[in-house]
Amino acid sequence: MYKADPNNDKKQVPKQIVRHNPSFIQTFDTDAAAQVANPAKGAMTFSTQSNKIFVYNGTAWVKTAALS
Repeated sequence: MYKADPNNDKKQVPKQIVRHNPSFIQTFDTDAAAQVANPAKGAMTFSTQSNKIFVYNGTAWVKTAALS
């Protein structure tokens, strides 16, 4: 994930990465898929099926309406 530094061939610089999901919230096609197994407390996912954000509160998935 590095490329040669254009000013010094003995150094490397990190490659620029294009992110497809800049929000870092994992997006799923269905509500069932959005409720992933073994989540950490506070984990967030998004379902395109219902346009809902799912938040894991430590014991269960809670769904909220996506912001407009």
